[in-house]
Amino acid sequence: MSGEQMTLLAALLAGLFGSTHCFGMCGGIAAALGSGNPAIQRGPVRGLGYQLLFSGGRILSYAIAGAIAGGLSFWLGALIDVPAWSGVLRVATGLVMVAIGLQLAVNWRGLRHIEALGGRFWRRLSPLVGRLLPVRSAPAALGVGMLWGWLPCGLVYTMLLAAVVSGSAAKGGALMLAFGAGTLPAMVTIGASAGGLTQLIGRHSLRRGAGVLLLAFGAWTMATPILHLGHGAHGHATHSHSEMPAGHHAH
Repeated sequence: MSGEQMTLLAALLAGLFGSTHCFGMCGGIAAALGSGNPAIQRGPVRGLGYQLLFSGGRILSYAIAGAIAGGLSFWLGALIDVPAWSGVLRVATGLVMVAIGLQLAVNWRGLRHIEALGGRFWRRLSPLVGRLLPVRSAPAALGVGMLWGWLPCGLVYTMLLAAVVSGSAAKGGALMLAFGAGTLPAMVTIGASAGGLTQLIGRHSLRRGAGVLLLAFGAWTMATPILHLGHGAHGHATHSHSEMPAGHHAH
């Protein structure tokens, strides 16, 4: 498995098992959107369709934010022109994976402190949500979902840090898309009042297992460029030694 594939898998797992962290806030929103709109209550199929639109809009916002964040890292890398920039990005990505793994495995609270960063931005967006409620059409549902995607959330912001160090807009967008896809089952089922799947995802044993896996992914992601750097230095020393003139002895 390549480093990029591992990062995308880690983002998917973070979304799938980390979405239980969001039940209090996002789960309540999903349930309220499902129960408070007469257009959605005309049947289970229609209700599921609207829930998919809500979450689809939310995931689209994640992908847009990820592309912007990844584009910033590409611009920064071009600006500072450090030869080892890709290695720095991989180490930073590994640190983010470790942070999320700690949250899932031992319920570490450190990530929640960054939620306050988006509070001011959200206060400006939240009035727009009220103008679209109650939802009476598919475009309105998609619009509400896109606004919902900017709700302050420590887990989302932490994944955006991973997007920032992804190295490009495409990679940042793909990473946040994978994360959003992971959150889809829990948010859609809780919004449609189908709690069996959310209870399964929220089981402590599964969360801990996913957290340990993310810790391992993070450690490996950080170790790879460090090991490569050490191997490169050793190879350079060996090459320099082999090129010494005949009769010359190192002291």
